[in-house]
Amino acid sequence: MAAEPPKQDAVADAKSPPAEKPAKKSGRGAIIGIFGGVMVVEAVLVFGAMKLFGSDPDPTVGMEVGLAPTTAPWEESREIEVAKVRVLNSSGGRSLLYSVRVVARVHEDEFDKVKQFLESRKSTVEDAICRVIRSAEERQLAEPGLETLKRQVRYELGNLMSDEQLIEQILIPECMPLATAF
Repeated sequence: MAAEPPKQDAVADAKSPPAEKPAKKSGRGAIIGIFGGVMVVEAVLVFGAMKLFGSDPDPTVGMEVGLAPTTAPWEESREIEVAKVRVLNSSGGRSLLYSVRVVARVHEDEFDKVKQFLESRKSTVEDAICRVIRSAEERQLAEPGLETLKRQVRYELGNLMSDEQLIEQILIPECMPLATAF
């Protein structure tokens, strides 16, 4: 018998490269799991060390010198309206008109002195507040508690009165942006 010619499939298989083995997983899942586990263990160790070696907070930290805590601080201070202004602010790329009302909380003993000053220098005080709002950045006007504006207004009023301790706190109960057409 004569040798049969090889089949076409066998010839094609002999010429083609051997089939590749499926690629192994790189082990990313294992590495992420190990890394996450180490982080959790580290967090537990830091928490335990702080509980073991840490101390309770000092109750005197943050108390201002000369102010004694009272049971009813609202009885010792009064609020006085400083100004109600409308100010254009264009620092954020668009122009917004802000309607702002500023109130100061002052100690009962200093109330008459502050009230007299605010009445005699109304325009000067309004100008200082307008200057603070005009120069404020958009993020400062978007703060939930307007802390930056309050601090800046208190500083300006303290400079005008030549005594930064007269005003205990600045309150801004109204700060409403109004869109402008220009």
